[in-house]
Amino acid sequence: MIRKRRVSGSTKKGTAPQRKKSDLWFYILIGLALVIIGLGYLRQLGYLPLGIDSRPSPLIGEMDPALREERAAFKIINAHEHVQSSRNLPLLLQVMEDCQLEKIILLGTPEYTFYLNPKYGFTEYDKNNQEIISLSKQYPDKFIALCTLNPHDEDKLEKLKNFMAAGAKGLKLYNGHGYFYDNFFELPLDDPGMMGVYSYCEEKGIPILYHVNSGRFLQQFENILQNFPDLTIIAPHFILTSSNLSRLSRLLDTYPNLYTDISFGHPDFQVAGFKRISQNNEAFRAFMRKYRERIMFGTDIVITSYRAKSRSYIEEVILSYFDLLEKEEFLLPDSIYKMMSKSARANTDPETVYRGLHLDEDTLRMIYHDNAERVFGR
Repeated sequence: MIRKRRVSGSTKKGTAPQRKKSDLWFYILIGLALVIIGLGYLRQLGYLPLGIDSRPSPLIGEMDPALREERAAFKIINAHEHVQSSRNLPLLLQVMEDCQLEKIILLGTPEYTFYLNPKYGFTEYDKNNQEIISLSKQYPDKFIALCTLNPHDEDKLEKLKNFMAAGAKGLKLYNGHGYFYDNFFELPLDDPGMMGVYSYCEEKGIPILYHVNSGRFLQQFENILQNFPDLTIIAPHFILTSSNLSRLSRLLDTYPNLYTDISFGHPDFQVAGFKRISQNNEAFRAFMRKYRERIMFGTDIVITSYRAKSRSYIEEVILSYFDLLEKEEFLLPDSIYKMMSKSARANTDPETVYRGLHLDEDTLRMIYHDNAERVFGR
């Protein structure tokens, strides 16, 4: 007689609940991870600010009171900054107080600059023009607005006149920026359609803060300078030629109404620029002294709701520019290195000791205040 082997069902019945339980925990963990990632993303966009986002930099509290008193006397003007909207106003005012900034020149800005994503393109600039003009009227002692234009706008001159009537004090142009030129404009700086804008600004004494790559667009830029000799132009970032002091000096020598500022913008460019100056600090010190009536202080941080650009981070960038101008040697805060791109950070030593410019008081006063006051305050 063949016996039937009895198969126990206990194992089969036991594995199913265990498997279901492990699957449940797996989905719970995945769900939690997605929630955490989502909350982190929303916080970065500014929708879930935390206490750490509004804390001042420790460097502010550690500052020597005597140094604060010296800086207060300069009445520092930041002549190059962007702000996304009035939503960023409380942060901006707090940073100004902490870092002793008397005034900021706000520049009309397209969406691309705020997000650094090509999908946004050169858009929403009229809206930002209105935002910064509104801020300048609300706080006339703290902000000056420079509107921007798209060189393809058929009514650009009329727009400029309207923004000036609304309260703008100058014009910001981007068509000398290589990325904007290639991706949004593809239009020469000296295009005939822009001549009316330059002529109007020259006639009315309206300064233009003009981002120009003087290596790539040098001839076009000089055509403008030569055709409009009384036009005041501030070409920022050392006219994008801090690696060529001879060219930079020639431009300033040749065109008496041409100015520049010391901002470098994105941390990748800031660290590279600071390194360039550090390695050649004697020549840069001589340059800054010689052209001290033509150079302005600026940071170009781009203030947005992106939480990585916290109060502490923004303050440390500003303080680093003070260090560049004032100190003999200095270190950059870790926060700046953390904001660099991975590729740039991989080639950078965060322990680098930079050699500063250690400028005299008269030179600092001109760079910090007098030049911007003379150009934008009239």
